[in-house]
Amino acid sequence: MDTLPALLIVLVVAKVLGELVERAGFPALVGEIAAGALLGPALLGIVTMDDTIGTFADIGLIVLLFTSGLQLNMRSFRNSVRTGFSVALWGVIIPLLGGTAAGLVLGFGHVESLVIGITLSITSIGVSLRSLIDLHQLKTDVGLAIVSAAVIDDAIGIVLLGSLSALALKESQVSNLAVLLLLAALFIGLLLTVGRRALVWVFKASQKAHTHEMSYSVALVLGLLTAVLSNGAGLHYAIGAFLAGLVLGDSIRSDQTLYDSLFDVAFGFFVTIFFASIGLLFPSDLSHFSVFLLVALFLLALATKTAGGLAGALPAFKNYRKSFLVGLGLCPRGEVALVVVKVSLAAGLLSAALFSTLTIVIIGTVLVTPLLLAWGFSSPKKRSGIPFGCKVGKDGADINDADQYSFPVDDDEIRVVVFLHQPQGLGERGILHNGDVTP
Repeated sequence: MDTLPALLIVLVVAKVLGELVERAGFPALVGEIAAGALLGPALLGIVTMDDTIGTFADIGLIVLLFTSGLQLNMRSFRNSVRTGFSVALWGVIIPLLGGTAAGLVLGFGHVESLVIGITLSITSIGVSLRSLIDLHQLKTDVGLAIVSAAVIDDAIGIVLLGSLSALALKESQVSNLAVLLLLAALFIGLLLTVGRRALVWVFKASQKAHTHEMSYSVALVLGLLTAVLSNGAGLHYAIGAFLAGLVLGDSIRSDQTLYDSLFDVAFGFFVTIFFASIGLLFPSDLSHFSVFLLVALFLLALATKTAGGLAGALPAFKNYRKSFLVGLGLCPRGEVALVVVKVSLAAGLLSAALFSTLTIVIIGTVLVTPLLLAWGFSSPKKRSGIPFGCKVGKDGADINDADQYSFPVDDDEIRVVVFLHQPQGLGERGILHNGDVTP
């Protein structure tokens, strides 16, 4: 099928299934991925992944991360980075060691076991962010911890991918990794200092243009440009796009029309294509899979990431439920993990059967994680009648910026709740007195 009809069919089916899934109370991305699986080689075989759809999907990931960064406040994100480092570190170490050890126990060689460990250790920042956006939890303290950890996790994943590539090419790993780390640190440092001022200056200058859509175009260009520079520095496109959105967030949020337009074009088309493209990756032939191996690696993927996130978040949150939710938010593997298995297959580091199994495991975590997060965030609501992402204070208090917090509370602690949980952080504020909300 030609690319244009294929894109049209994918977009329509993905949007319809996404709407149905969201009406059922789950994130829309689950329906969008399911649409790709339905239309792709796994089931109907109407649409196949090609370079054009892949390009649109890459742009979708970039604008997803860019618009996600736009929603966040630089100060709030910076305050969450310390927790993010701890969560990311444990969230990589435990899956890396657990996956490698499991590979050895299952009878794989040292190199294949290492590939399993690296694959299970890399979180998909795109899936985590979209899940939090769909659930209106991006700006909560749990959401910020997940986002900051996922950004750092992604950077660590690139380093692990570099070490794997060096192993495949039998190059000196130490020198390659040192250069990679230096370039990555230099890029992030420059972007958050000199680059921050430059990006803001260029955007504000575009607002003075006579062409009314100039600021819209410049915002997209800056996001894409930073993503390209990030890739050139050895990081993933997604990291640069996210940081660009974070830097420009205050400036773009001041223009509500522009802010809404960027979200509409992102989630109305490109982001949907990105998630549908994940479903297109499901293989058509499952006959050669070992069910035991597939289930074992899938459960291991969920267990090790959840345990790592819990271990890293618990010292900061001192709350098992919130720390557990952080762990769940790190469970999806995605774009970087897929690159790891593709590079390993091309280099002869793992068999075709193991490649297919790991691909299914990666896609499975993408599908399951949003459902687990929806369940996790909704549980306190079912118990107490209060949305999870709310700040709670003493009776009669008026608390602002509640969307920066997320506290599970017991009935006797619920006195005041401020609601700010619309998709872009906008909404109504209310005060709760013994179960009754007043404006």
